[in-house]
Amino acid sequence: MTRLPNMLSLTRTRLTNALSARTGLSLAVCTLLAGAATVTIILSSTMLYGVFYKLYVPQLLHSAPVYFQYSANTTALVNFVPSSNYKFLSTSQAYSVSLDLDVPTSDLNRDLGSFMVDLELRDRHAHAIHLSSRPSILPYESQLVRTMRTLVRSVPLALGLIDERTRLCVRLVDDVYDKHFSPVTSAWIALSKPVQVYSAKIIIRAQFSGLRYWMYYWRVPTALVFIVVAVAWQLVLTVVAWSVLEAYANRSNVVETGAVETDVVGSDTSTSAVVERKSSSSLQPSFFGQPDRSDSEDDRVEQTVPDSTPSSHSLRRRTSRTHSDI
Repeated sequence: MTRLPNMLSLTRTRLTNALSARTGLSLAVCTLLAGAATVTIILSSTMLYGVFYKLYVPQLLHSAPVYFQYSANTTALVNFVPSSNYKFLSTSQAYSVSLDLDVPTSDLNRDLGSFMVDLELRDRHAHAIHLSSRPSILPYESQLVRTMRTLVRSVPLALGLIDERTRLCVRLVDDVYDKHFSPVTSAWIALSKPVQVYSAKIIIRAQFSGLRYWMYYWRVPTALVFIVVAVAWQLVLTVVAWSVLEAYANRSNVVETGAVETDVVGSDTSTSAVVERKSSSSLQPSFFGQPDRSDSEDDRVEQTVPDSTPSSHSLRRRTSRTHSDI
């Protein structure tokens, strides 16, 4: 039991010594900075991908209920936006428009046969931008199949759990692009025959392709790839920026060191010049007429050094002696 506190105290002492040392402190600071930088880069890359996804990938579905007016013609006007200046479709994205009809499998609808569905996509000025007209019909069922289906579903039908209805999906427009100066704000729909309808809904669906397809239908792999690439680029840029800043700091230190050395050499030179000037000024005669010490010292040197050159009188005596001998 006593070994555990001893081990903990020993570990704490070693960590304290390591952190108190210069190398340990530098290593700890560098590790802390590297970890903070890595976490910041990952978070910024994730936020960047989120912003890019929000701006680049538009909404997949836009739907609105359709209420037909059974007067002279079966028509309906659908407003997609609350105001005429609102824009809800992307101009760089292709869309498809379809009409979903929930109709009863009544004898009247079966007797109508085929009917036409007309569509006009309008702008805020009620001008038709895209026109389309497509046929539709209820699925065919023979009398025998209808009887057998009714017998199989007789109990749920009797209890009111299900209804005798079918769903029709009429594809009206494919690959339509919204216009920048005339965006779609409403739709006008008309049926050529008075079809009995439980409910209707118009659906505008984005047809993704390319990068938008991968970003929407494969969100996790695309996000991971984007985040990894963004982190790699930010790490490269961080290393390059750090290298540039370090080189600039080293250059600044070298320049400052050179300036300090120049100042030291200049101060030494100025000090020696001042000493020389002081020594020369001390040897020159003063203003009160005292003799110059340099001249007196020269005279003393000349007096102490013997004159080795022969005088003119000795040369004449030697010359006379020579003539007398001859």
